[in-house]
Amino acid sequence: MGLLFTIGFALPAGAEALGKLYVVGIGPAGPDLSAPRALTIIKKADFLLCSPRLPERFNKFKEYIDPSKVAFNPWENVFDNDAKNKDPKSRVSAREAQRKKVQNFVLEKIKQGKTVAMIDGGDACVYGPTLGRLLVGLDDRYYEVIPGMGAFNAAAAALKRSVTCEGSQFVLLTSPRSLFGKEHGSSDDILKDLSKYKSTMVFYMSLRNLKELTANMSPHFPSDLPVAVVYYAGYADKEHVLRSTLATIATDIKKIDEAWLGLVVIGECIR
Repeated sequence: MGLLFTIGFALPAGAEALGKLYVVGIGPAGPDLSAPRALTIIKKADFLLCSPRLPERFNKFKEYIDPSKVAFNPWENVFDNDAKNKDPKSRVSAREAQRKKVQNFVLEKIKQGKTVAMIDGGDACVYGPTLGRLLVGLDDRYYEVIPGMGAFNAAAAALKRSVTCEGSQFVLLTSPRSLFGKEHGSSDDILKDLSKYKSTMVFYMSLRNLKELTANMSPHFPSDLPVAVVYYAGYADKEHVLRSTLATIATDIKKIDEAWLGLVVIGECIR
């Protein structure tokens, strides 16, 4: 459990915020897959909170992202290499300190009547780190979320299949760690239960342990169950779809030199 902290200052009780924070999802690849309102907010914002590498990594956004407006990197000590090198207790402490820094900055700028845009890739509400990490505890009235197209939406479009085909009972958006925890030891009962239903399972952040995931699924699901990996979903110049089955996907992904930017979709609907 994370440490509790008190925000350094807050707006007066009952006071209307003069400025506003926008948590903006910019889609998976470029401005053509971003909501027009999201682009307008980014362009007009007084301050941007994002990685300093964002304008370079997403060169297509250079018309909208002014590097001089980037106040600081909100993910410092949260997801960078320095954070990975700390011991668990120090990581928690550093993340709490960064969360406090971000929220204090946001509240100060709101009080001054300024607009702050915090930029998330994809959709901010689906494995977007801002809402799940940095804004926990911040009063909802101080910010608005602008949804973006998630990797899931772009991947489904690339597959050209309905993930809610006839007979499908649900779509599961998860990751191996979310579903099983740090270890896969408790996966058997969960997968056995899931196998009873016709569903589409979408796994984020799973390429690096896809072999383990499919091995755990094999006793409960048919070997010819369709599995697809959509690499660089939404990137017109790099998007690639690898179609396979539960029995062969662990071998097939070795043909692709990419261990991170790929979304795994499993289920009869994508056949």
